[in-house]
Amino acid sequence: MFRGKTKLLLVGLITMLLFVTACSNKEKASSEKDGDVFTYTFFNASSTGKDVNTADTKIGKMFEEATGVNFDIEHIVGDSNQKIGTMIASGEYPELLNAQNATNDVIDAGGFLPLNDLIEEHAPNLRKLYDPIWEKMKNEDGNIYILPSGVSNGYVKPPNIDQNAFFIRRDALKELGYPHPKTVDEYFEIIEEYSKKHPTLNGAKTIPYTLLQYDWHVGQLFDPPAFLAGEQEGIMVDDETLEVSVHHNKDITKKWLEKLNEINAKGLFDQESFTQNYDEYLAKISSGRVVGFFGPRWESGTALDTLEQDDDPYNDFMGFPIVFEEGIKDQYLNPESFVTSPGMGMTTGTSEEDQVRIIKFLDHIAKIDSQKLITWGIEGETYEVNEEGRFYRTEEQIALTTKEEFRDEFGFKALGWYWPIMSGTFNDGNAVDPNNQPEVAELAYDEVDKEFLDAYKIETFTDLFTEPDPAPWFPFWDAVIETGSEAQLYDQQSRDLIKRSYPDIILADPADFDDEWNKFKKEFEKLPVEAYEKVLEDSVKREVELMK
Repeated sequence: MFRGKTKLLLVGLITMLLFVTACSNKEKASSEKDGDVFTYTFFNASSTGKDVNTADTKIGKMFEEATGVNFDIEHIVGDSNQKIGTMIASGEYPELLNAQNATNDVIDAGGFLPLNDLIEEHAPNLRKLYDPIWEKMKNEDGNIYILPSGVSNGYVKPPNIDQNAFFIRRDALKELGYPHPKTVDEYFEIIEEYSKKHPTLNGAKTIPYTLLQYDWHVGQLFDPPAFLAGEQEGIMVDDETLEVSVHHNKDITKKWLEKLNEINAKGLFDQESFTQNYDEYLAKISSGRVVGFFGPRWESGTALDTLEQDDDPYNDFMGFPIVFEEGIKDQYLNPESFVTSPGMGMTTGTSEEDQVRIIKFLDHIAKIDSQKLITWGIEGETYEVNEEGRFYRTEEQIALTTKEEFRDEFGFKALGWYWPIMSGTFNDGNAVDPNNQPEVAELAYDEVDKEFLDAYKIETFTDLFTEPDPAPWFPFWDAVIETGSEAQLYDQQSRDLIKRSYPDIILADPADFDDEWNKFKKEFEKLPVEAYEKVLEDSVKREVELMK
């Protein structure tokens, strides 16, 4: 008897719950229809990280209240090209998309919407933000599909390295008397000497030198020869003629690979470099077992941020502008750049009403007050302003704003890079990035930082680096390479060949090095190299002309 009543009661409860849920969904849909809150998706193939809704952060909630819009931010897991390829094949995209290396593929597939008219009609702040590069942003068909991050408003030399450098574990430098390596030979001599003294670090086998070659993360293997030779950003551009050439089959690349082959023979090269994924690479860096690596600091930033908060500050790293031989002028620091990320685009399938809401949200972000909120935060909470109008942070605010948990909750990470934001300085003279503000950098240095600054007789860590020469063409990857063209064929085939051949060259017996190199060079020179160089050269010349 009671069992039957219970069954009827459950049916009644389920019916009531379904009714309440339906009403709730109906009310939510009605609320969205009335324009209260609209949730869209931003898929970011340029970054791994924790998926989050912007309204769950302090900044994002403020933006939602101002615009009625928030975003579910989704990050790449696995192979970004495969994920974007699936989107292209299905024709189903999130409303906002950063497609990283596959950006041109999405454009060619018709996946991105032209933004010119939307911006002109609905986004005056966005239009002003991009005014210096408005023509530069246009595709060959005259349309603007992508909104990049880091629109320059003047050059600021950063006090700390966030770009490419050869990094060495601080403990190695301290133990060996603070040596100052300038050449690639000196760099690896330090790594070898320290590694031999310390076969284990932090309870596990020492990793003298590692690199990352995974998905689009290929710069650690591809770019060093150019930097070591004093070139900018991984390609060779003649300053006078603007002639462009790739270096993968040149002597400078042979010289670099020969050095890696040499250190591999000595047992100093990480044998897992060519098989590890991004997360595994970061785990190695953060484990405190790695002695040296090359790359931009931001690529290893998650791991290095962890080390900065480690109980042992000597587990951290210091970067150096290493070159092949003394006398070569290093060019590791990025020059003033007007496009510094692949950027985001709005995708097809987004209704006209949603297009307007989204572009107005981005326009709100482009306001100067919003830009300062995104980078500096809230006055009195995350920064202060002195009598001269200079922004600064107290020691407590510096400690607070460097905590990952706080940055997540506040929205510095969710709404910072990859959105339409400035770089350089605001018109009031304050640095856009607090880390580039001298008042912040000097106060942020702890006792161990000061120990190394004093040892190398410098005031900031970039004092070791030469200021960059002007390069109005920078960055070169902004070039448009047509799908199916010979240049695009070279781009893909060369990557595949390099990923396949470099491990054989590096891991070969030294007696076989020349044979492996010549085999690679022979295959490389069958590729349509000249077609690719022509596209880059045309792009470089066009960029230089647009920036006059």
